[in-house]
Amino acid sequence: MPTPLTVSELTREIKHNIENQFQFVYVVAEISNFKHHIASGHYYFTLKDEKAQISANMWNSRTKDLSFVPDNGKKVLVKGRVTLYEIRGTYQIDVFEMLPYGVGDLQIAFEQLKQKLFDEGLFREDHKKKIPLFSERVGVITSESGAALQDFIKVTSKRYPVVKLFLIHANMQGAGSPESICKAIRFANENKSLDLDILVITRGGGSIEDLWSFNDENVAREIYKSEIPIVTAIGHEVDFTISDFVADLRAATPSAAAENIFPDQAELFKYLFDAKSDLDDIVNTKLKKIKALLENFSNNYYFKRPADLLNENKIRLDEINRELYETVKDKLINLKSFLNNSEKLVKSIGPEQTLKRGFALIKKGGNIISRKSKIKSKDKVEIIFYDGEVQSIIS
Repeated sequence: MPTPLTVSELTREIKHNIENQFQFVYVVAEISNFKHHIASGHYYFTLKDEKAQISANMWNSRTKDLSFVPDNGKKVLVKGRVTLYEIRGTYQIDVFEMLPYGVGDLQIAFEQLKQKLFDEGLFREDHKKKIPLFSERVGVITSESGAALQDFIKVTSKRYPVVKLFLIHANMQGAGSPESICKAIRFANENKSLDLDILVITRGGGSIEDLWSFNDENVAREIYKSEIPIVTAIGHEVDFTISDFVADLRAATPSAAAENIFPDQAELFKYLFDAKSDLDDIVNTKLKKIKALLENFSNNYYFKRPADLLNENKIRLDEINRELYETVKDKLINLKSFLNNSEKLVKSIGPEQTLKRGFALIKKGGNIISRKSKIKSKDKVEIIFYDGEVQSIIS
């Protein structure tokens, strides 16, 4: 008889076999008996289909990465490990990742992420950058083999052939697509030598699953961080993705993107022609006004008979010269008369005229004596009269 096993030993053996047999499993199922443990934040639920069910749990360290809120009746795709809970002898799936499965659930995930990013302000109009009117260098993030690229190039070459386009390849759908798109956006912003005016992210239409990369949260945040204005042209006219809401401009199709960001060269030529015509009209009107003004001047008396004007000025100069001469002459006569009168006045009060009137000068030692106190008895003095002088001694 084989050696019997304890329940613990048997359970441990089963656990070892199960967990080694199933490393990671991917399971499509419907959620039931969903419980959110408020205190711990863990999820506990059952995964079932029409014929069977299995318990599942998802720890709170993983639930924060979900892009939707799980609930009873929702169909999901889970990635997890099969484990056995030894105490109860039951097995379950330890869920690592969980995604909505099917269009209905994808739409729910879409709306939940849309609301989350809206609340964070990623869709704000005041954050959106202005699209340049005349771009010279434009980057295009798309698949190099996709039809979207050819549509964009075709319309661009017709409307605005002077622009330079730079293809930045990225996977537009499938595994790794969101990472590829994020990498392309970062490359366009970090590679300053490209010096891009606009960045266009484009692909053709498809199912919601095909376009799901553009509903990725990381892609949305990379678009929001871009320093280069981003235009999205994803899917068909009726298709809207999260990336469209974050982008600076959304176009319905690749062709519409080219029409929205590039001016039509035919319209530019027409605008330039009209502008030239308007400028010609303005210049001609100005020239006519100047011509009329010159004609008005030329009909003026002073412009028609310049010799008369010169002669009048000569006559006026002669008059001014004559007036100036007379003024100077009068001034000289007055000055001469004044000098003569001044000379007579000076002579009339001079010492010679005074001596004629009977006065005399007394000098002592060559100095004029004007006071009695200046002389004393026996001083020798000179007495000067009009007709001569005498020596005398004061008694």
